Amino acid sequence: MAYPAPEPRIKWDPPSPWQGVTIERCIDGEWYGWKLPHNGLATQAVAAELLGVSLMSINNWVRGGQIRHIKVPGQPSAIPLKEIKRIRRERARARR
Repeated sequence: MAYPAPEPRIKWDPPSPWQGVTIERCIDGEWYGWKLPHNGLATQAVAAELLGVSLMSINNWVRGGQIRHIKVPGQPSAIPLKEIKRIRRERARARR
């Protein structure tokens, strides 16, 4: 019987213009982490995890022009971390 993998742990750095994010995943019982720098790019799947929405939502936002992205030839589009932080702020403001 396979056990479900634990949810990834997302740690946002302290707020600043150079705020990055660290994402940790459990693979075969070991935790691995990688840092996304303040000027880094995230795939649509990683952006969906960071924003807590589905991949289809991100895809629709990209197609609808609601989120800026960078098209890499032969790859899925990449979303700058700056844009993810902007959407995150807007979503937090809308929840108030």
